[in-house]
Amino acid sequence: MKRILSVSLFLALVASPFYVASAKHGAAGCGLGSVVITENKKVHQVIAATVNGTVLNQSFGISTGTLNCETSGFTQKQVEQQIFVHMNFQSLEQEFAKGSGEKMEAFASLMGCSDTGTFGKVGKEKFSALFDQNTPDSFLEKMRFEVANNSALVGSCKI
Repeated sequence: MKRILSVSLFLALVASPFYVASAKHGAAGCGLGSVVITENKKVHQVIAATVNGTVLNQSFGISTGTLNCETSGFTQKQVEQQIFVHMNFQSLEQEFAKGSGEKMEAFASLMGCSDTGTFGKVGKEKFSALFDQNTPDSFLEKMRFEVANNSALVGSCKI
């Protein structure tokens, strides 16, 4: 088992610089399987998924941005949003009460919203519901719900 892990780690370290820029993988996802097997047919992707599952390398690839894994995906955006809200919660509360402000616009940008005017308008209208629990996490969860379910924001935001 140690030998397999050593070989897979060696292959991951040697092969990863050549494949970081491509960031292409099939249905099996990123990992050593996507580096070794580039065909996107079902049988090849099953083999790639088996390699990924056997060698347990996807965590390494995701955390380092190697093995065709991208670090700018959905999870990283959510973490960025969470950190921003925690760092700026008081300012966001004040700016959402007004419906505009620099931090609110930055938060709209992190939510992938191009129409910050509508974002602020919806935030002002839903202010009492968004801040009723007075915690950054509940605010963020409710704002994500509003963005996903508001017809005006769905078109201008990419969450």
